[in-house]
Formats: sequence, C-alpha cells, structure tokens
Amino acid sequence: MTDPVHIILNGELVEEQEARVSPLNRGMMYGDGCFETIRYYAGSFLRWNRHFQRLQDGLGYIGIDPAFTAEELLEQVLSLLEANRLAETEAMIRIQCWREGGRGYITDSRRMGWMIQAGKPVSNASPLKLTVAKTRCIPSAALRRKYKLSNGLNYIKAAQETSQRQCDDSLMLTIEDMISETTSANIFWVKDEVIYTPSVKCDLLPGVTREVMIEVIEDLGIKLEEGEFGLDEINKAEAVFCTNSLIEIKEVGTLDNHIFETDHPMVMKLKTGFEQYKEQEWST
Repeated sequence: MTDPVHIILNGELVEEQEARVSPLNRGMMYGDGCFETIRYYAGSFLRWNRHFQRLQDGLGYIGIDPAFTAEELLEQVLSLLEANRLAETEAMIRIQCWREGGRGYITDSRRMGWMIQAGKPVSNASPLKLTVAKTRCIPSAALRRKYKLSNGLNYIKAAQETSQRQCDDSLMLTIEDMISETTSANIFWVKDEVIYTPSVKCDLLPGVTREVMIEVIEDLGIKLEEGEFGLDEINKAEAVFCTNSLIEIKEVGTLDNHIFETDHPMVMKLKTGFEQYKEQEWST
C-alpha cells in the first residue's frame, strides 16, 4: 500500500484525493491567477527569494493580495515535502494561486486561494527534439510576459503541435517572426564561440534559470549576444540548449530538419559553471 499524496490547500495540509475546491472559482473559469514552479535540491532551493518575488509581483499585476510572506510560504513547502517523504531527495514544487470570487470579468475581489504540490521531477536523458510552432507568443503589449500567468492556452495550442509532430517541445516565435522561447523553457545557442539568446523584447518569460545562465556566461568570460533573431540564425547554430528551473540546462538534438551537436565543449563548460554556481550559492 502506497502512502497518500498530500498537497497544501489554502494553508492546510490535506490528502490530494480529499482536496475540495469550488467549481465556481475564477482560476478554473478564467485562468485568473498565477503560479511558480521551483526545483528542490534535497535541502536547498536555487534563488527562492527570486521565485517568491516573481510570484508576488504577478499577484500584484493581476490585483490579488498575497496571503503569505516568503517565510510563511517556505514553511508550508517544507512541511509538504516532509509529508510526501521528499525532504531528503530532489523534488518539483508548484505553487498555484487564483482569485476567489464569482463569475464575470469585472470583479473587485482581491482575495486569494492557493495550492502547493510537491512531487518527484520527471527526468529525460535524451536531447530534446524541437519543432517550430505555428502558434505565436502573446505580445507583451497585450499581456505582460514577466509573470507565470495561469491562462496558458497559447502554450497548450503549441504543445498540441509538439505532440502531433512527435517532438518534446515547440519553439515559439513572436508575431514579427522573431525567436522567443519554447512552451516551457528559454532558449540559447552557440556559434563561433558566442552564446546567443532572445532578448526580453521578444515576448518571452525571462526565467530565473535564464538569469542564472546569463550570470554564468558572463562569469566565464564568454561573449553573450541578447537580441532579436530570426529562424535562420538558430538554424546555423553549432549547438542549442534550453533552460528552466526543472531541467536546468538541456541540450537540443534537432529542430525540425536541423541537427545540432549535443556534446559541444561550450555547452559542457556552461553546465560545469552552472554546477559551480549552485555550490557557491548554497555555501554562502
């Protein structure tokens, strides 16, 4: 008999199968909320305060009052890890927040509901197979891209294209045909000893791991170019990799018909630098 899986629901530890949320909640009806996904490293987090700040800023952007401080949220997360027997291993944490209130787009509610999940991360050792999605990123002028907002239908549509083409993820473009991000990660590539990545002007979510990666690149003295790039630029790359909090750094093997080197010395150097960065952060 397996142990029950627990979640935190509005500050209370409950068994997942016993959790109850009203079907008339705005998170379900409108995607009225935001979330954060964080990796847990058997006793440590990478930039916990940065993740919390983005969550808090996202709540402020959509007009929801936070129901916890960073310290209170961390205490709840740690108690959930203990309950799910994950405190001594690596785990994935998802913090989901939504607005409490009734139906209708117009609302004056600022009350918050929230849920925390903790589970084992899914690992895949194989290089990623990417495809270019026809579905475009939402322009930042329409919806600010700095936060993980709950309504991800455009990502879902792009992910459907991923499945149809039997790939792992889809590369998404802006409406101006510039490279932006994948449905779940930021993207970098290597050419002639230079690292390239789309700038924040390209309607991407600037991930926390992307921030760390840029610091690692700069600390190693490697040239970095952030800018607006078309598909021709990445198609000429020697190596491509993706970053997010769960996969950290993941090599890309193919982008449709284009094949990339998956053991490129520059990427291996960055992966080593990333590991050293984590050790330094946790030792301070």
